[in-house]
Amino acid sequence: MDGYIKNKTGMWRHALKRNIGPGQTVSLDDVYEQYGQKHEIEKGSPFVKWLRSVKLSDNQVWEIVYNEEKTKSPEANKIKAVKEKKADDSQEPAMAVSFTKKETEVDDVVNWSVRQARDELKKFTDLKTLKYSLLQANQLANKDTLCIMLRKRISELEMSRR
Repeated sequence: MDGYIKNKTGMWRHALKRNIGPGQTVSLDDVYEQYGQKHEIEKGSPFVKWLRSVKLSDNQVWEIVYNEEKTKSPEANKIKAVKEKKADDSQEPAMAVSFTKKETEVDDVVNWSVRQARDELKKFTDLKTLKYSLLQANQLANKDTLCIMLRKRISELEMSRR
């Protein structure tokens, strides 16, 4: 496959079972050998789409460049690149966060999955509910990651309110 994955940030990142330095690139072929064959994903654009949606979804951190060999004309490649860029730009940036208006109960927060908590905690600002949720989640099994995320969000909110 003709392409690479690039770390756009100024910090080292751990992804795809490796440390990737600032501005460093990783070949799509290397990543495909590691993940594509394991998950039985077709080579090419299906694998790149899977990478963008599952493994490296943050566009602020990762740049995934893939040049399809199927399209022959350079104009078609340019049009496709513009369309992909527009599709990537249409997604909500990681820093722009809308605030939730619905009153979320402590039980709702405790029952969140880790994936749901990643999305919702960015928007959540009720410190009292977060603290009570942390107390309840600490008593439950298999909620360690949620507790870590709750502690982090509580400390962020406390720092911003000082």
